[in-house]
Amino acid sequence: MGATVQLLDETLVDQIAAGEVIERPANLVKELLENAIDAGASTIAVSLEDGGRGLVRVSDDGIGMSPEDAALCVQRHATSKIATFDDLVTVRTLGFRGEALPSIGAVSRMSITTRRPVDVEGTRIRVEGGVVAEISPYGCPPGTTVEVEDLFYNVPARKKFLRARQTETSKIFEICQRTALIRPELRLVVSSDGRTARQYLPAESLADRAYTVFGDVPLEEIRAERQGVALEAVLAPIASARPGPRHLFLYVNQRPIVDRRLARAVAFAYGDRLPPGHYPRGVVSLSLPAEDVDVNAHPQKTEVRFTRAAHLIDMVTRMLAGRLGASPNGDAYWQERLGSAGPSPSPIRRAQVSAEEGPRVGEISSDYPVVAPDHLRLIAQLRNRYLLCEAHDRVYLLDRARAEEAILYESLRQATENGPLSPQALLFPDRLELDAGARKTLDAHETLLVALGFEWSALGEHAYVIRTIPAQVGTMSAGKVFADAIRALRDGGSDPMSSVLGALAHASATPPGERMDRLRALDIVARLSLDQDAHRQSIITEFALPDDAREGGA
Repeated sequence: MGATVQLLDETLVDQIAAGEVIERPANLVKELLENAIDAGASTIAVSLEDGGRGLVRVSDDGIGMSPEDAALCVQRHATSKIATFDDLVTVRTLGFRGEALPSIGAVSRMSITTRRPVDVEGTRIRVEGGVVAEISPYGCPPGTTVEVEDLFYNVPARKKFLRARQTETSKIFEICQRTALIRPELRLVVSSDGRTARQYLPAESLADRAYTVFGDVPLEEIRAERQGVALEAVLAPIASARPGPRHLFLYVNQRPIVDRRLARAVAFAYGDRLPPGHYPRGVVSLSLPAEDVDVNAHPQKTEVRFTRAAHLIDMVTRMLAGRLGASPNGDAYWQERLGSAGPSPSPIRRAQVSAEEGPRVGEISSDYPVVAPDHLRLIAQLRNRYLLCEAHDRVYLLDRARAEEAILYESLRQATENGPLSPQALLFPDRLELDAGARKTLDAHETLLVALGFEWSALGEHAYVIRTIPAQVGTMSAGKVFADAIRALRDGGSDPMSSVLGALAHASATPPGERMDRLRALDIVARLSLDQDAHRQSIITEFALPDDAREGGA
């Protein structure tokens, strides 16, 4: 029997890589904008036809490329931005992988014209389906223009998953807006089907640029610095808050990112003034040493990792809270809510927790300070399964998982009322098999599942590949989440949406017994409302405090 393992064809390898980097026209626009910015461009023009499926053209006035560099730039992993591992861990440019142009060229008909200011003539390169078709001298102005035509012409299975022209155009506008917000010095003009659709003129500062985007509301500018981390934020009033973090733009070292913990930290800085599940509109930009950020975490570079994530989240909340005035109690409120330097629970309350008439579950986590929302205060997390809380005159023992599921369900429900959920692209698409009943349920509820952020395709009669899941769900097994959603729809009652949101909330909750970080536990307690039946179902037991142990008691 001969060998069954073989090397893949280079063209097929490029198409596989393209699937990780380029999922829709907006992805390629993002990559081309990043290349233009790294090239020092001060003016960038983006032109679209048919939502980017027919044509995407990005022109810049950057430094351009020599003929030799132009020929290399369409080869995989060819880059001028890193050369060693040390360069990789201190990346300061937006691009660095050397994957964008070859990935785009593998699934389109792409041409690049480029010239350095010192050169008499430029260079033109044409790539079709990953194959270089032409390299020739070409007359062009200094800078670089990349034209991408017939995206996914050679992978029709991918092309059919693109949305309507208006949807794809909107996604591209969002990418351009994110780029313009953090680069106020940039002139960015976006045209669609021959008409100018967006125009961002150079501005003096982040705040000035933000006013051109959020010009319908007053904005508060916040600057702070602590322990080598600089924060600059421009935030709209609480009245403009929206369900979900879609209108909160986050940046790290001028790189647009998606980070649920960081978004929650921003919302948490408002105390209890934001409605549950709501986030402010605005921009939050962090600057920190490059070695403290790992940008090599996702092919599309929308996620980063921090060397001291919990410490950074804590600092961001403190810096924002100090300016937002989240509580009339001032700094003392936040010392209790966030800091280990805040006051510890009183001896009377600790004694009451361990008294015989109280619940005896297990050891108390020592790193949980008393917090101070109006309705509940978190005293401790017990054996990673329970939350011990108090109100004015009572102590509550909560099932942590049920409490988190109730909060997640409410957050998901409010997000769906604002439109379709944002999809989260998977680094490695997941695969699962469905029986006849599950396939029938999938066909019956296809529209609902797409609106919730799922994207999938059939690999055969029974096998399916999952490409995206709802961004709110996190990073657990996509196949399991998708199967749970289908099972909930199949077994659910008259309200399919509630059934599947319940399944998503259950999948997103921290498993019992697994350690939950402090901010997440505080956030759950702060958002619980004992007036809601769904939230009260998380209570295992409650009992009254003696008069001398209540607030204001002796």
